[in-house]
Amino acid sequence: AGDAIKNRARAVKAHLGPWFEKKTLTFPSFKDWRGKELDTSSITDTFSNLKCKNFEWYLNRFKNIYRDAGVLPKEVFQMEAISDETSSSPLCLELKTMLWTNYGSSDEIVLKQCTGDASASEPKPIWWHRSSRLQDGSCCGSLRAWNTDQCVDGRNLQLGATKLSSYTCDLDSGLEAFLEPSNDDTEEFLLKVGRNDQRCATVEGNSSLKIVKCEHASKWRKRNAFTPIEYELLGIDSKSDWESDN
Repeated sequence: AGDAIKNRARAVKAHLGPWFEKKTLTFPSFKDWRGKELDTSSITDTFSNLKCKNFEWYLNRFKNIYRDAGVLPKEVFQMEAISDETSSSPLCLELKTMLWTNYGSSDEIVLKQCTGDASASEPKPIWWHRSSRLQDGSCCGSLRAWNTDQCVDGRNLQLGATKLSSYTCDLDSGLEAFLEPSNDDTEEFLLKVGRNDQRCATVEGNSSLKIVKCEHASKWRKRNAFTPIEYELLGIDSKSDWESDN
């Protein structure tokens, strides 16, 4: 009692099961509870006889959010700009100032040096995934910084713009930012932005971004793609259901 963070951690542990140890404790606000015991008996004893469903049931019950709006992604990756300069360090898209778990603000999306491993153990918003529902309710029409509420803002981008921003994700944004295979090459993509499909993000100079016609845009690739733990924790039946329906 009296410790809001501790009580929040106890509540999450009691309700989320394995997602608490494997996922929740990766967030900075919960890092102090890694490796520590949390007594949840006062919570679990209360609902032990209520025949409550587990957290995976909840994810399936609201899969129109967690699956269709891309909140719980199957794949996470960096977005690397393909450069003709073989000697230069690879650059990837990243939120400029934010770390994980931002709430209701916005940020600039910039090019920074890609990270070398796929563990994603540090709170660095250089990891992205597909997000937000299309008009038909399926996934996905935008790109979201993993473990944040920030999506690429393609609402009012004009040709020649030199700033790419994020905003708090609209889970029903429609087609707003996406990677489209380039010339049937499944390894190289155009980064299309905005609801006009002729606008793309390109690298300008050494490390700046610019919105140009897609025919003049640089190419991008997914770097160090992996399946995040929150998806791995789903049972076989849930994964089969999610993948067959979407």
